[in-house]
Amino acid sequence: MTQMIRSIGAVIVLAALAQGLGSCSTAQKHGEQRGNRHVHLEAGHAAQNPLPQATAMGLGAVPIGAFDDEEVQQALGRLADNQPLYLMPVGHPKSPDW
Repeated sequence: MTQMIRSIGAVIVLAALAQGLGSCSTAQKHGEQRGNRHVHLEAGHAAQNPLPQATAMGLGAVPIGAFDDEEVQQALGRLADNQPLYLMPVGHPKSPDW
């Protein structure tokens, strides 16, 4: 992870069980390909919720989709079957213009 993420107050991580994507109820309802797509869409929708809340609390937050999956898994101490989908660092902005 970058130094910025390591020094932030908190990081919200949205993840899915990679092996479970094909067998989850979403995949059973929509088929494996659409179910997998639906899980990723839902992660994006869920990521929208903390952003206005952080702003209301005077904090800064930003969604990050470009990261090293294995590095995030190691940082979380998670097993390889957890697929990180989104990172959202949350903390105090360095300046009011952030």
